[in-house]
Amino acid sequence: MTYTTSSEMGKILFLHGYTQSGSLFSKKSAALRKALQKLGFTASYPTAPIKLALPDSADPEERAQLEGQGIDDESCGWWVKDEEKEEYVGLDKTWAYLAEYIKEEGPFDGAVGFSQGAALAGMLCSQITKIAPDHPPFKFAVLYSGFRSPLPQHKYIYNPLISTPTLHILGSLDTVVSEQRSKTLIDACEQDMRVVYTHPGGHFVPSSKISLNTVTGWILATMKASDAKATTGDEDGWESDFDNIGGGNL
Repeated sequence: MTYTTSSEMGKILFLHGYTQSGSLFSKKSAALRKALQKLGFTASYPTAPIKLALPDSADPEERAQLEGQGIDDESCGWWVKDEEKEEYVGLDKTWAYLAEYIKEEGPFDGAVGFSQGAALAGMLCSQITKIAPDHPPFKFAVLYSGFRSPLPQHKYIYNPLISTPTLHILGSLDTVVSEQRSKTLIDACEQDMRVVYTHPGGHFVPSSKISLNTVTGWILATMKASDAKATTGDEDGWESDFDNIGGGNL
């Protein structure tokens, strides 16, 4: 699912959370999507290739998302965590799917991810040129309630640290992905290239004016800094611009 604009400023890949789909995430992030469309961005919403059938197949730490929800055709995931084998089952399938999706729908300037989708977006920041060799590195990533993979076989993804500019958005009342868990992903990103913003809500994409302005303002400033760096090759100028938009904290 892709939402286009007549004046394209850039393309953004939206990655949904566990038990969601591209169409469902487009509804849950409608306020952000519309705000970005007004600025000239195009939003693309792929649906994860793994269909979920039973609640007990979920990552225990995210099983709360399934409470009160029926499992239907829109319940998908980027992987299913096997606790006994310590494995993200289906992740290889997701990489193959995304490689084809990015080839057909890309290139993308950046990514927006929610929960499991934010964890995946963090991985993509590190692995995008390996998954899609002809694709340039992301200019930015906005990560709502994200987390780092705790599995030892995924350590290589975060070594070296993620150098993509990242905006980490946490909910102060989030009971699904804790602040401590999100901090594992924050710490996997270069300190000078990350921004942290906490909204006074739970496990969702906030639609308040201040939250939307924070995200859209950060994306615009980051895109400007990235374009300036590409034009001049001035690393010092990049660092200065990023400091001005709140590098390290917000």
